[in-house]
Amino acid sequence: MDGTVQICRGFAVIQWRTLYTRLTNRDGTNSDDQEAWRCAIEVFERRIRERFLSCIEALETADSRLDISLPDEAPADSSSLPHKNEAVVPGFAIMALCCLLGETLQSFRSRAEIAPRPETRCSYPDGPCIKTPQTTTADAFKAFLRRPAFGDAFADEQIASSFVSGVRNGILHEAETRNWVIWRSEPEKQIVAKRGDGYVLNRSTFYRALKDDFAQYLEELRNSDNGELRSRFRKK
Repeated sequence: MDGTVQICRGFAVIQWRTLYTRLTNRDGTNSDDQEAWRCAIEVFERRIRERFLSCIEALETADSRLDISLPDEAPADSSSLPHKNEAVVPGFAIMALCCLLGETLQSFRSRAEIAPRPETRCSYPDGPCIKTPQTTTADAFKAFLRRPAFGDAFADEQIASSFVSGVRNGILHEAETRNWVIWRSEPEKQIVAKRGDGYVLNRSTFYRALKDDFAQYLEELRNSDNGELRSRFRKK
């Protein structure tokens, strides 16, 4: 099976298992075999491009861009539907892939902290409940949204939390957004803008920021001085 399952096109799992031994010293530390690291990073880059970036860009190309305006007095029946049902409206699919990739990149950068066990038994219901702080996937995703590539678009806690709930969770769990509108090219030169009680997301500028963050990660990974980042890469 390992000989047929490919990590990216043209590179099988069995090849990766051999390459991994060149990335790792006997004591478990990173090796200084820079050719092996170059190959490993290229395999990872191709895997991400093939499974995420190229798919997003194919969806962008397929976008029908058939925006239809409806009059306020349009009847509540199917008479306003176009005669041909061949439109491609990829905003949700693009953002679903963006969110999946963002969460993936964040997991390569940092390990989720495991909350320590409380030193004493919880006294509830006879006393107050002892709760230990835990890092959630939502916290990790908000950390990703605050990467330099996104500027200060999600610096505000309310906006970041609303994005996690309204875009990431909404699309991935229920195929809808909550208090968010996803547009192709607005707001101009921004990622996010306030709109009534919710927000507008420019999916194109968001994707560009995501690609910039991916490029930055690869650049850091190619630097052998970033030992901790490389160790995390090997483990992932």
